[in-house]
Amino acid sequence: MKFRVRRAKIDPELRSTYEQYGVVGMQVVLGSTNYFRHKGNYANPIEHLVSLLPWLTEQFDRTERKETWSILTEVAIVILVAFEVFLAIHPIASHHSHQVVQGISQDVFTARPF
Repeated sequence: MKFRVRRAKIDPELRSTYEQYGVVGMQVVLGSTNYFRHKGNYANPIEHLVSLLPWLTEQFDRTERKETWSILTEVAIVILVAFEVFLAIHPIASHHSHQVVQGISQDVFTARPF
């Protein structure tokens, strides 16, 4: 579980280029040692490893944080639903609501006609 994202300290223009290609695009470029376009020129990913690898790590952290919050939300929903089901079937809660209904029904049957 991860709550903190390690922010990459890189050039904003490189960040913009990486974001245009996306995570998968940059992983493919890095894995195949192809060139990518940056500021209109072809750039070698090996020359930009100092900024590319931290950016990929940052993107991974963001994805992992989203998954963590998603899992925590699902767990909270399950707990709340389980609590609601427990209250619905628990004998004390059922007994209390039954007494209230009996009291209302007795008042209706003992009421005098007009």
